[in-house]
Amino acid sequence: MKTYFLLFLTLFFTIPGIAQTDFETREITILPNSNLSISGTTNINDFECDFNPLYFKNESFKVHYIDKARSLIFKNSILTLENQNFDCGHRKINNDFHKLLKTEKYPEIFLKIKKIDLNREEEATVTLSFTIAGIENDYRFPIEITWENQVRFKGKLDLNIKDFNLEAPTKIFGLIVIDEEIEIDFNLNIQT
Repeated sequence: MKTYFLLFLTLFFTIPGIAQTDFETREITILPNSNLSISGTTNINDFECDFNPLYFKNESFKVHYIDKARSLIFKNSILTLENQNFDCGHRKINNDFHKLLKTEKYPEIFLKIKKIDLNREEEATVTLSFTIAGIENDYRFPIEITWENQVRFKGKLDLNIKDFNLEAPTKIFGLIVIDEEIEIDFNLNIQT
């Protein structure tokens, strides 16, 4: 009985250790010439909230991944975006944007990269997990990747704010209404 217990303990502590060593860790920096925006429409006009590119200056984080058969599988690779770093061009629109995202209670958006499937030379499909206002949802969508002096990821994602239990504020007794569909547009330049 003791032998089985020792064998179990040995396997329990060594197998997870072996699996962990498969992941490579790399520190990446998002360069300040990157951009990221959230845009949407109302029944009157359009709006766009740009993420301040100065935030990306010297901003680095670690990614942990395995390269398997034209796919990169990631673990614990999270980019944190502070809601206050979005600018919609006008103070009142900024306030509405922060009410929509519940910034006071949830000051950050988390983007967790899960997988990149390399389809062709400059085309890929990414699986990301977005956490907005405490709600996490996975999305899979196409992106462009270019590999020159730096790596560039470019893409667009349409999502519904209802997926995150968000209620768009209405203005002037409900005469101005924000559509539920918003678009996240990104062009991230990465240095490894």
